[in-house]
Amino acid sequence: MDRDEARPATRAVHAGERQDVPRQGVAVPIHQTAPFRFASADELGRAMGSPGQEGIYSRNANPSVRVVEEKVAALEGARDARAFASGMAAISAVLSTLVRSGDRILSSADVYGGTGAWLSWLERRQPEVAIERSSLADLPERLEGGPPQGIRVVFLETPANPLLTCCDLPRIAAACRRHGSTLVVDNTFATPILQRPLELGADVVVHSATKFLGGHSDVTAGVVAGDGETMEALDETRRLTGGVLDPHAAFLLARGMKTLELRIRRQSENAARLAALLADHPAVERLSYPGRDPIGRAQMSAGGGMVSIVVRGGWPAAARVMDRLEIFAIIPSLGGVESGISSPPITSHRHLTPDERAALGIDDGLLRLSVGIEDGDDLAADLERALEGL
Repeated sequence: MDRDEARPATRAVHAGERQDVPRQGVAVPIHQTAPFRFASADELGRAMGSPGQEGIYSRNANPSVRVVEEKVAALEGARDARAFASGMAAISAVLSTLVRSGDRILSSADVYGGTGAWLSWLERRQPEVAIERSSLADLPERLEGGPPQGIRVVFLETPANPLLTCCDLPRIAAACRRHGSTLVVDNTFATPILQRPLELGADVVVHSATKFLGGHSDVTAGVVAGDGETMEALDETRRLTGGVLDPHAAFLLARGMKTLELRIRRQSENAARLAALLADHPAVERLSYPGRDPIGRAQMSAGGGMVSIVVRGGWPAAARVMDRLEIFAIIPSLGGVESGISSPPITSHRHLTPDERAALGIDDGLLRLSVGIEDGDDLAADLERALEGL
């Protein structure tokens, strides 16, 4: 079956794995090697001159890593993809590849704390690359207000971390096309099962594959997907900076992705149920869930597995909830099959001052729930017990 004809669940299982070899292994082989052996000097010379430089040295390319890249490209509807050692390696590589001296990056302020910190780091060390920030809510009007001079890249997350804000991707993409800006979208929270930014007008998609794509909290990885020209430019960046994904990590990621569609559907069902429970809970001051956001409902086929709440009583109340939970584990990450809870003010956004966090809407009582695949009744009961008495 042609890649574009298969549905997402089929692509997640089979993309990148069919090879014309006799008695091919069902599992993805782990090519755990740094260099590859050559039969002759001529063969080595021809390989070194090939565009992708596959089968030479694993910092350039590796067959196990290639399986992951083809899976993500198939799921996102991209021409190709490149895998990296972490989500931050993927984000920093693609932004470094796309911008030049004198360019500007327009980023939504509503981004993962590590991404925001990297942009600030770039701003301090590369002053010739200017960074401009806008709230996700104001970003469409900012782009439509007039040609943004010198803005080479627009970067955003939707749903955004940690408040799960969603933005109108087709509207933003149309403005970027008019101005000649490249739109890069972090699709980590939605995954290509629920949202395909390239089909909505984005140019490049990035993932922290550590999260939902891997799904088992046992691998650190990142992926970039997009057009062939950008991916070829990324080859040089990855080769020179050394941020390639390890073959064994690629095996774990490819294995995890086979159940991506099943996991995301179950996590979305559980999260929607918990969002309904928490929406009217007296201990909850504010709830954020993409399934209750008009833009989120329009762009995503389901609400996803993330729920954010602000509990009444600030940090003392938030800490009490975290400590009383039994099934939800305290985890400074997300996207695994196990349910987890985290406090962004003391984890991903702790590098910001209290005033900076307040400006972004990150209250001291903010809790981010990563909903897993456990029984929904058990998860609801666990949360109700933890919130009781607040």
